Amino acid sequence: MKRRWPWVILIAGIVLGLCEVLARRLLPDVPGSLEENRNPFRFRGWPEFIRDVGHGPKGATVVLISNSQAYAGEYLGRQTYPARLEALLNERRVGGRSDWQVLNWSSDGMTSIEYVLLARYLQLHPPSRILAVTGFADYSLEHANRGFLHCRTDLPRLASRPAILRGLPRSFLRRHGRIEDGLAYAMYDRVALYRLKEYLWSWLDIRLPGIHSTFYAPAVNYRPWQLKGRAWLPEMPLPRAEGGDIQFTYDGPSRDMLAEYLDGLKKTGVPAVIVAQPRRALAHDARAQWDEAFIRDLAPQAEARGLPLWDLRDALPDDEFLTSSHLKPPNHERLAGLLCDRIAALETGSP
Repeated sequence: MKRRWPWVILIAGIVLGLCEVLARRLLPDVPGSLEENRNPFRFRGWPEFIRDVGHGPKGATVVLISNSQAYAGEYLGRQTYPARLEALLNERRVGGRSDWQVLNWSSDGMTSIEYVLLARYLQLHPPSRILAVTGFADYSLEHANRGFLHCRTDLPRLASRPAILRGLPRSFLRRHGRIEDGLAYAMYDRVALYRLKEYLWSWLDIRLPGIHSTFYAPAVNYRPWQLKGRAWLPEMPLPRAEGGDIQFTYDGPSRDMLAEYLDGLKKTGVPAVIVAQPRRALAHDARAQWDEAFIRDLAPQAEARGLPLWDLRDALPDDEFLTSSHLKPPNHERLAGLLCDRIAALETGSP
């Protein structure tokens, strides 16, 4: 019996090797993330997505990092405030330039895990400016002590790169680092078979529209590949709860996660501005409590690191919000204008 094991292992290795070869030959390439200044695949295809940081106009490449407010999946990319900001900077020739570029590095459901990884990446590939538009939910207590696979983006793939890993805070790795998560992301970049499950989910979502919403696949609630094909059945709309927002809490560990992100931004060595993101006026409830706790932490921490803070929480009219933080098009326009004015002031050295 013992003599059979080497043969079993050998045959299994050959089968897996052949499957890997087939996967590399037959699976389409991992899709990139560049489409109308957005990342519809949540940071898929990193080489394509980040190329403009190193090759964009020197002195006029702005990386804007934020959450679903800037990602704005409700609208076309050109209607979102990062795209409008780029257009305004060029139309107004801010700083005497018309080659401004605003890279929208935002996604829905962003956490401090992804923010710290992006800050570390930008330490190695610095742009001209960074706008970090953020709110208390990005440092939610619910995110503390969760592993990389908790993230909805695949930004934790960056942690499998030695140059990124070496510069991450030890406190960050103690809190979020999981050996199994790291191996999963390392395999994703190197083993084509590991991507097969996402290809199958994409194929199923074409044949059975809405299956992702029905059977939420962990970390895959979107379609990585836009495949062609005919649906087997019409999409069955699922009942959705009307109104209400996801509840988040902010407390001591949130403060630590915020500090790691601000430290990372400071270490990029380029001008970085922290923006407390606009939100609809909050009632005197738990959300208001967490919001105030967040700004009480954010203001002194930003000041201690020499990072300017623009508190825009109450800068936009409440009636032009879709939710407590998602914006209607007029507020996208207003926010782009506010940011453009403040960047212009920085360019001229105005207070």
